[in-house]
Amino acid sequence: TGAAVAVVHQTPRSNVRAAFSTSVLGRDVATMKNYWQQSLFSGRGVPPIEQPSEAQVVAFVAANPGAIGYVSADAQLPESVKTVQVVR
Repeated sequence: TGAAVAVVHQTPRSNVRAAFSTSVLGRDVATMKNYWQQSLFSGRGVPPIEQPSEAQVVAFVAANPGAIGYVSADAQLPESVKTVQVVR
């Protein structure tokens, strides 16, 4: 629809974030944090929102239409949250 998307990350220490970063983004967490830091300072972009727990990522996505985040495969999701499976 052309609507803005709100991206939400887990904390940098999260094992799920590490797995997502390496398998989907092809870079480790530290490299991605550096990328976003440079983008922020140069005015090219704003890093994704960080939530301190997987449950809070789910709650954020549920409460914000257009939000997208990642969680472990066994995370409990409310019916209002749709899943997108990433296949590599």
